[in-house]
Amino acid sequence: MKEKSRNSGHNITGDMPWGTHFCQFYRTKEDLMDIAFPYFKAGLENNELCLWITSQPLEIEESKEALRKAIPYIDIYLEKGQIEIIPYTHWYFKNGVFNSERVLNGWVEKFNQALSSGYDGLRLTEDTSWLEKENRNDFADYEKELDRITGKCRITALCTYPLDKFNATETIDIIANHQFALIKKEGKWELVGNSRYKKMEETEILANILELSDDAIMTESLDGIITSWNKGAERIYGYTAEEVLGKPIDVLEPPTLVEEIKELTELIRYEEKIHHYETLQLRKDGKVINVSLTLSPIFDASGNPTAALVMSRDITENEQTVEKLLRSKEIYRIITEQTGQLVYDYDLRTDKCTWAGAIEETTGYSFEEFQMLGKYIWTTNIQSSSETHVGARFRDIKSTGDRYKEELRLKRKDGTYIDIENKGIYLRDHEGHPYEAIGVIKDITDWKLALKKVKESEEKYRSFIQNFHGIVYQRNENFIPVYLHGAAEEITGYREKDFSSRIKWKEIIHPDDLSLVLKEEKKIRNFQSTGYGDIEYRIKHKDGRIRWVHEIYQKIKKTDEKSEFYQGTIYDVTEKKETEKFLEGIEISRKKEIHHRIKNNLQVISSLLDLQAEKFQDKECIKDSEVLEAFVESQNRVLSMSLIHEELYKGKGTDTLNFSEYIRKLAENLFHTYSLNSENVRLHMDLEENALFDMDIAVLLGIIVNELISNSLKYAFTKSEDGEIRVQLSREKKNNETHKSLFSLTISDNGKGIPESLELGNVESLGLQLVSILIDQLDGEIKLRRDHGTEFVITFEVTEKP
Repeated sequence: MKEKSRNSGHNITGDMPWGTHFCQFYRTKEDLMDIAFPYFKAGLENNELCLWITSQPLEIEESKEALRKAIPYIDIYLEKGQIEIIPYTHWYFKNGVFNSERVLNGWVEKFNQALSSGYDGLRLTEDTSWLEKENRNDFADYEKELDRITGKCRITALCTYPLDKFNATETIDIIANHQFALIKKEGKWELVGNSRYKKMEETEILANILELSDDAIMTESLDGIITSWNKGAERIYGYTAEEVLGKPIDVLEPPTLVEEIKELTELIRYEEKIHHYETLQLRKDGKVINVSLTLSPIFDASGNPTAALVMSRDITENEQTVEKLLRSKEIYRIITEQTGQLVYDYDLRTDKCTWAGAIEETTGYSFEEFQMLGKYIWTTNIQSSSETHVGARFRDIKSTGDRYKEELRLKRKDGTYIDIENKGIYLRDHEGHPYEAIGVIKDITDWKLALKKVKESEEKYRSFIQNFHGIVYQRNENFIPVYLHGAAEEITGYREKDFSSRIKWKEIIHPDDLSLVLKEEKKIRNFQSTGYGDIEYRIKHKDGRIRWVHEIYQKIKKTDEKSEFYQGTIYDVTEKKETEKFLEGIEISRKKEIHHRIKNNLQVISSLLDLQAEKFQDKECIKDSEVLEAFVESQNRVLSMSLIHEELYKGKGTDTLNFSEYIRKLAENLFHTYSLNSENVRLHMDLEENALFDMDIAVLLGIIVNELISNSLKYAFTKSEDGEIRVQLSREKKNNETHKSLFSLTISDNGKGIPESLELGNVESLGLQLVSILIDQLDGEIKLRRDHGTEFVITFEVTEKP
């Protein structure tokens, strides 16, 4: 960043530009506070938003208390939110898993928050004492990305590392991911690898941490001469620097592993790096120890390897472990007999070979026969895959002194052939001359056959996967994916390895569908034994598109009846869903058009009835008003059905309508039709909201409402009499599982009432007869009350559409 530098709070680092990303190694929490507190104090005083992600050794409350002692008025800064202290469990982890992408997005959000709140920028510190080995590779990748982000923003970032949790190799890798590091040496803080100074070689960086490491750290020239030696090396090997500097590095090799380090160093010439190579080495006191070696090339200014950096960690638990590593050949032979292997000990000086182990089981020869014919069998009964004579092969090995491992064919006594693996090593004397070969021969026929079957199976599986456009997976008992393969990138945009590191499947599920998926997950967990299921839901593709997937899953119980795992397949069904939606839209449009045409046709019929009624009125010969009344009634029945189709045409669905809204319009229409009769009559309606009925039910109920309201308007009141007609629709019961509801429809008036002599089952009125017929079709019931005027109560059951 080219902007004004910021006060770092510490003399050794001085002013720092925005975009600075550095680290600190500490041993105690006092060391941690020694750098972090001045760093925060300077940021607060310079109008920066400060964030501290804490873990051990300082927890939240302890951190606040320590800050109060170091920074005046810290509570004021805390109260106004200029400094936030967040535990690592809340910042780094989601559902218990480290999520680097979420963390990086969090820093960007905090940076934007800082600018929008009027701060100059963001100053952050994150502690890594929580970091375990299984997370370190992911965290290293995260640090590289954090370095890129800070370099583009007004951000300074300090990452703190406990020195006792990281070995020398890891320490160097950490420094490589930061612009510089702070390390305390002899009570003083020193700056390592600062980009403001001239470029340093890896060894110069290393010099600042040599004395702090518990590992042995040394450098050797490419011809095997020790050129540097730290305190850790002195502790592990027993030699002082004065005793070994300038000496060949093979002083550390036991007699059985002569020139091993030389062979490893040869790889450094080709710029290879060797990690965690376990071997045996020799201390000054003659003891053999088990060590883990890491070798790295050191380059000159031209980029050519000039030396090797060797880091060694003693992994010998105790002297008993060493004794196990150096057990006698006789004990090893006894073990091989139990494992079906042959062991041979070939003395190059006498050309004698002794054999032990599962001789008869492997070769078909008895121990005595093989002991007598061993060399003959070895030279005549063994075929090399390269067709090289075995004797010649041994002579080559003898001349080079290399370790060897090869696959051969052995002819047994009965004439059959088996596949064997010959693996061994040559021992050399103090002058470097090979004198003995120790090897193991193992029957690998079954393994080769199994390998062939596996390869054939892999080919079939690979062929299947190439033609399979879905994802197959397995999840453990905690529902965490342990295997995922197939068209992951095609379906999600993410690679398979993304789902084993930074991306979790639940993170790409559409938020609106996540609860549905979690509910299904709970369902499969509750399966008592093996069970199947499937679900469709949406996911967010990496490019932002929404995709539909269909997941088929299975719960598998293991034989111990305790452990379990889950497996399944996931397919992209986006095209199918889009096609269904398209066809559904066509069907809705088609049905709407049908409803529209029916409504229009019914209105035409109503208009024709209206015209015919006018003609009858004009004819003086028609004196009887019953004909006109019949036309009006028929017209109202047609209009009641027309209104249903009008509502269906306007609605989102095509088979259901809001029946309450329909009744309201129907009643208002009837009051308009009988306006002369209803001048002094009021309409009162109490209707259930969201009563969604299908068309078949609505048509029957519509005609019933039409008949009963019409009767009240025509017969219940005299022309000048005030009155009231009430319509009530209520849901009495509801079954959420079957979606069936019991409704009551009440139509009443306070008029003169129906005579006591009139029975609903025996009436001449066409309208009331029609009402009875329609209620039977509904499987409903009707009750007539005459207490105060007339009241019809109709009950019926409806399956409501969800």
